[in-house]
Amino acid sequence: MFSLLSKYQCAKELGLPIAAFIALLLFSAVFTYFCPESGWSTFFAILPLIPAIWAVRTTVRLVKQMETKLQEQQLVNFATSFVVVGLVTFTYGFLSCFADYPSLPLILVAPLMVAVWVVMDLLAKRRNK
Repeated sequence: MFSLLSKYQCAKELGLPIAAFIALLLFSAVFTYFCPESGWSTFFAILPLIPAIWAVRTTVRLVKQMETKLQEQQLVNFATSFVVVGLVTFTYGFLSCFADYPSLPLILVAPLMVAVWVVMDLLAKRRNK
């Protein structure tokens, strides 16, 4: 995704917020599972958002450091992922409303968007070789 920047720099700068997100996600899941009636459940349920916001901020900063052409390609990749995920969730919404499919948890939308963004970036790099 960040071909201009060193892979080490990206891994170093994004590794810590992603690791913190995973750790806090596991902690909050365990806490809310074992203490569902606690007054702190809401706080611990949204606690993983702090490193998630940190990762988003880091990603934006890394994209700003790219050359203009690479920034434009990332914008196209992100816009494509936005549209693809929008169509997928819209289609699945119809299926859950009219064809008795189970509802899709909203927590899956952001990871799906990131996954499609990465796939689009890989396809763009492959196309430009």
